Amino acid sequence: MKRIFQSKLFRVYAAMAGCLAAAWAAGAAWDTFKVVQMTGKMTTVCVGRMLIDLPAETRVELYGAEISGLGIDAFAESSEAFQQRLAAREAEIRAKPDFRGGRNNMESASDVRTDNGLAGKIFVHGRNVTEGNASDGFTTEHFHYEGVAIEAHVHGGGISIDLSADDYDPKLIGNLPRLLAQLVPNPANRAPTEPGFCLDRAYVRDPLPADENEQITLAAELPSYPDLGFHFETTAGLKPDPRGLIERNAASRGRLPAILNMRVTDLRAAPRTIGGLKGEEVVQRVIEDNLAIVYGFEWEVNGIQNTVYVPTLRLTMVTGRDRGEPVASSLSQPAALALWDRISSSIRVRPVSR
Repeated sequence: MKRIFQSKLFRVYAAMAGCLAAAWAAGAAWDTFKVVQMTGKMTTVCVGRMLIDLPAETRVELYGAEISGLGIDAFAESSEAFQQRLAAREAEIRAKPDFRGGRNNMESASDVRTDNGLAGKIFVHGRNVTEGNASDGFTTEHFHYEGVAIEAHVHGGGISIDLSADDYDPKLIGNLPRLLAQLVPNPANRAPTEPGFCLDRAYVRDPLPADENEQITLAAELPSYPDLGFHFETTAGLKPDPRGLIERNAASRGRLPAILNMRVTDLRAAPRTIGGLKGEEVVQRVIEDNLAIVYGFEWEVNGIQNTVYVPTLRLTMVTGRDRGEPVASSLSQPAALALWDRISSSIRVRPVSR
């Protein structure tokens, strides 16, 4: 009787396990099917010199644009609103005292008009001077440092573009009008066909040498999967990290206590070439403190310092984001991998006609 009971109990447990496995497999298959549907219609986004395809529903933000140490911000604005803002900014700068406490804070305010339909003003102001003596214990040297704030505000085609730096080398002020002359409004964010660097609502025509350190970041999210987040960063002219992504990941895992290491599984950790760009990929499954299972994806190109066409690149995707504690991934592992592979494999250098 006992053996019969145990045999029946085993069959019940086996059936339950089979049902759970079947339910998981069915859920994963449905998830993957939804990803296939979602990625059936993609939109191409130009990020710096790269193109990436994202599901059509994706909400995209391009931010952190910088070239030659100048931050660049573009946004929609009417001509009237621009003129009012420009006048208010000029008055604000003139009202501030200079570093000596005098009334010469505004060093220059010049009109600018470019061949690409942008018009506005360039301001040079806020000079700061630092000087003194430095000693190494044997000799004493006098030092003198000066920096200025520079900014340009231009408008054209319903788009305003601001360029600025707070503490700029006065000898390099010429970078600002040069960049302005290369700026092209691009309200619809169409991928340009000529060589240059894509920003939000604008792009900068070449030439731009790698040592100008052009950089920009894309942030993206999917309304249908709010726990998912993407970032794609590109920066030119950086010295390659002596340790690649895989080596750094292994070192990070090595520093984790054994109990925490058991909660992290490397699903992938290998070189991966995408669009002719040689990089490294790490994909992890993590069990959080609240037992939520989440996934992290990363692909990185270490970059070649002297070329803008092989910049330092970093693409990440995470699941389980929440304002409070992490939440269980809304996508199963197979579906999350399918989405990651579809998006990451689309990265390529933007083709241009010279």
